[in-house]
Amino acid sequence: MKNYAFLWVLLAIGLSLSTTSCELLEDDEDIANAPSNPPRGEIIAVDANKLLQLVNAQRSEGCQCGDDYMPATATLRWSEHLAEISADYSEEMRSKNFFSHTGADGSSPGDRLTAAGYNWRTYGENIAKGYTSEEDVIRGWIDSPGHCRNIMNPNFTEMGIGRSANYWTQMLATPR
Repeated sequence: MKNYAFLWVLLAIGLSLSTTSCELLEDDEDIANAPSNPPRGEIIAVDANKLLQLVNAQRSEGCQCGDDYMPATATLRWSEHLAEISADYSEEMRSKNFFSHTGADGSSPGDRLTAAGYNWRTYGENIAKGYTSEEDVIRGWIDSPGHCRNIMNPNFTEMGIGRSANYWTQMLATPR
C-alpha cells in the first residue's frame, strides 16, 4: 500500500512540471499597495554564476525565439537585489499556491520592484514551475518564445533569479 501512495505522489509531481510564463513591461506604473515580504521558508540557493553563464552564453550567440531571430547582444550582470526580489516572489507563489505575474495582493512585477527599492527604467519577468536545476529552467525559458525574447532583450543590463521549492522567478531590468 505504501508503494502505491508513493507512486501517486510522483504522478502528481510529474503532472505539475514545466509550466512557464513571461511578461515585458517598459513603463513605470503608479504604486497603490506595496506587497509585504513573504516568509522565506522554502527558498533554495541558486548557483548565480551558473545561471549568469547560461544566460550570457545565449545572449553572446544569439538565438531563434519562436519566429524571431534575436541577434547576439551585450551580456548581463548579476544583481543580488533582483535575485532577492525574485526569491521572495517565488516563495510567495509557492506558499500561497498560485502561479501568475500578478501577486496575491494584485501587484505587478513593477510594483514589486519599486516596493523593494529597485529604481527601474525597464524590466521583464520570467516565471517557471517544476524545474529542478539551473540548466533545465534556463533551457525551458529559451525554448519558450516569449521567455526567450525577454532573455535576449538588449534593453536589459542586469538580472537576478530566485527559487522557492520548484517555483522560479527571473527578473531582468535596467536601473534608472
